[in-house]
Amino acid sequence: MAASERKRFYLNPYKIILRKKIIDGFRAFSRADYKPLLALYDENVRQTFEGDHALGGTRTNKQDVERWFQRFVRLLPSTFVIKDVVVQGWPWNTKAIVVFEDHVSPVGVSPYTNQGIMNTTVKWGKATYVHIYVNTHLVIEALNALSKQGVEEAGAEPIT
Repeated sequence: MAASERKRFYLNPYKIILRKKIIDGFRAFSRADYKPLLALYDENVRQTFEGDHALGGTRTNKQDVERWFQRFVRLLPSTFVIKDVVVQGWPWNTKAIVVFEDHVSPVGVSPYTNQGIMNTTVKWGKATYVHIYVNTHLVIEALNALSKQGVEEAGAEPIT
């Protein structure tokens, strides 16, 4: 975790545990291991990644989100730096906001850095709604460059 991460102090054990799971999940995702993050998703989650491209669109179940994570790891290997995690609300209706920096290193394409926000609704420890906002122009440029190299999946239809 970067030194620039904002420190938050919570007394509520639920918020402390959820925040730690999110941070640990992003650490694992930086090593191409998406499973700790996926474990936080409800079976009937609604997950949206902005943009009209192979990673864009909305998924409405955990299986499709897992396919999305797999595609993300294959196409845009990334290292995440968490800038801030805010956890508010009660266990039955929690809002978690993650502000991150994403250092992306697609194979054969110039690396780039993206800024993002993940807005999440969590109920009893499981994410039921996840909306990820990044600079989609950067994502589309990288996917187009991969497509030109013959990576078919980079130009595929979104997983929905």
